[in-house]
Amino acid sequence: MTSHSRGRALAPLLSLQARSLLYGLGVRRGRGRARLFGAAALVALLAAVAVGYLWALGSGMVAAGAAGAIPALAALAGSLAAVALVFVKAPGTVFGCRDYDLVAALPVRVRTVVLARTAPLYGFGVALSALLSAPLYAAYFTSAPASPAAVATAAAVSVLAPLAPAAVATLVSLALTSVAVRFRHAGAVQLVLSVLVVTGVVVGSLALGGASLGADDAAALAAMGGVAGALSAAAASAYPPAAWAASAVCEGSAAGFAAFAALSLALPALVTGALAACYPHANAVATSGPHRRAHAAAASRSAASPLRALAVKELRRIGSMPFYAMNSCAGLILMVVAAGAVALFGTDALLASGVINGVQLDARAVAALRVQVDAALPWVFGFCGAMSLTAAPSVSLEARASWLMLTAPVGAETVLGSKLLANLVLGGAAVAVSVVALLAGGTGPLLVLQCVVATVGMLTGFAALALAIDASRPNLSWTTPAEVVKCGLPMMVGALGGALASLGLGLLSTMAAGSLGPAASAAVNLAAPAACALAGLAALRAVARRGLPGPGWGE
Repeated sequence: MTSHSRGRALAPLLSLQARSLLYGLGVRRGRGRARLFGAAALVALLAAVAVGYLWALGSGMVAAGAAGAIPALAALAGSLAAVALVFVKAPGTVFGCRDYDLVAALPVRVRTVVLARTAPLYGFGVALSALLSAPLYAAYFTSAPASPAAVATAAAVSVLAPLAPAAVATLVSLALTSVAVRFRHAGAVQLVLSVLVVTGVVVGSLALGGASLGADDAAALAAMGGVAGALSAAAASAYPPAAWAASAVCEGSAAGFAAFAALSLALPALVTGALAACYPHANAVATSGPHRRAHAAAASRSAASPLRALAVKELRRIGSMPFYAMNSCAGLILMVVAAGAVALFGTDALLASGVINGVQLDARAVAALRVQVDAALPWVFGFCGAMSLTAAPSVSLEARASWLMLTAPVGAETVLGSKLLANLVLGGAAVAVSVVALLAGGTGPLLVLQCVVATVGMLTGFAALALAIDASRPNLSWTTPAEVVKCGLPMMVGALGGALASLGLGLLSTMAAGSLGPAASAAVNLAAPAACALAGLAALRAVARRGLPGPGWGE
C-alpha cells in the first residue's frame, strides 16, 4: 500500500474516531438546537470557570514571588488533563473495542488503525493543555518579559506537554484494563477508590477554604500562590520534563526545549508502533472476561423472593458500573461528609469559621441563628438524598436485556419495586452512617430524626417519581450509559426537582422557625418529606398498575 493510499485511508478513520469521541462526550446531531446551545453554554461556562481559577492561581504565584514555577505548573496541568482524558476514553476507543472484528476486516494496515484511534486522544489532550496553560502563562508574562521567542516557546510547550504523558497513560490504562477484566470485583474496587478520591477532594477543599478565611483577599491569594509554587517546584523535581519546559520558557534554553520536544514526539511514536505490533493480542486481552472456576451449585435452604433477587441484581449492576454509581450516589457521599463535619466541628464552629457561607460570625450571631440553623440542617441531608437517584435510569439501562424484564414471571410492581428498593438500600446505608456520626457528635435526637425523615422522604419520593418517568418513557436504544445516566429526562427531572424542592422546603422551615418557633419547623421537616414520598410512590404505583408494555417498548 502506497503512502498516498495510506493517507486516503487514514483521513476517514480519523474523522470517524473524532466524531465518535465527540458523540461519547455528548455532542451529537439530531438533538435540537436548544440542547446543542445548552451543551455549548455549559462547556463555555466550565471553561470560563477553569480559566478564571487558573488565572487567579497564576496571579497568586506572581504575588508570592513564585512566578518562575508557573511554566512547570502549566506543563503539569496540561499533562494531567491529558492523562485523565486517556484513562477515561482509551478503554473502548484504543483497545477493548467491540467493533474490532469490523476494523480487522478493513483493507488498511494495523498501524493506520492504531494511529486513527490514538490521534484524536492526543488532539483533545493538546486542546485541554492549551486551555489550561493559557491563563497561567498570561499571569506569568505579567511579571516576565514577553519576548516573541518566549511566547512562541510557551505556545510550543503547551502543545507538546500532553503528548508523552498521554502515551504512557495509554500503556498504563491497557495494563490496568487487562488486569481488571480478569478480576470479578474490579468495578467495586474502582468504585471504592473513586469514593475515597471524591471524599478527599471535598474534605481538602473545606480544609483549605477554612484555612484561608481568616485573611484578606490579597493575603489569601498570595498564600494560595505560595502553596502552588512549592507544589509546582516539588513536582518539577520529580518530573524532569516539566523542569526542561520551564528552563526553555524562563531561560530560553535550547537544550531544554530540544530534550522536551524529542521526548514528547518520540514516546507517542514508540507507543503507536508497539500497539500496532501487538494490537490483535492487546485487544483480545483487554476484552477477555474473568476466569471463572466451576463450582457445584449448592441448593439453598430457602429460595430468595423475586423482589430480593431482583434488588440484589440491581445492586450488583450499580457496583459493576463505577460511572453509574458515582453519578447517582455522589449525594450520599456528600451527606456522609457533611455528617462527619457536623460531628467533628459542630454547626456553631462551622458557622463561626465561615466555611458554609463565606462570612465569619461571632458567638452572639451564631447563637441568634441557632433556631434557623436547626430548621435548615435536615434539608441539607434531604438535598443530598434527593440527588442520589440510582433508580432514575435503571429501566433504560436494561437496554438489549429489556426482554428479560418484560418476560419475567413477576408483576411490574415487583420489577419496579426492586429498582427502588436497591436505591433505598444504598441510601439507608449512608443514612445509618450519618446517624451514628451525628449522635456521636452530640446532635439532639429530635434533630437527627428530622434529618433521617428528610433524607429518606426526599430520596424515596423523587427516586420513585424518576423511576415512574423512566418506566413510562424508557430510552433502550442508547449507545453509551452516559446518555441515560447524565442526560436522561428521568434523572434531570428527579435531581432538579429534588434540589428545588429541598431548597424551597428548607426556606419554608426556616421561615416557620423564625415566625412560629421550633415546633412549627419540626412539623414541616417531618410532614413535608413524608408528603413527597407518598406523592412519588403514588406516581410509581400508577405506572406499575398499567404494567410493562410489550416488545418494542422504548424503541
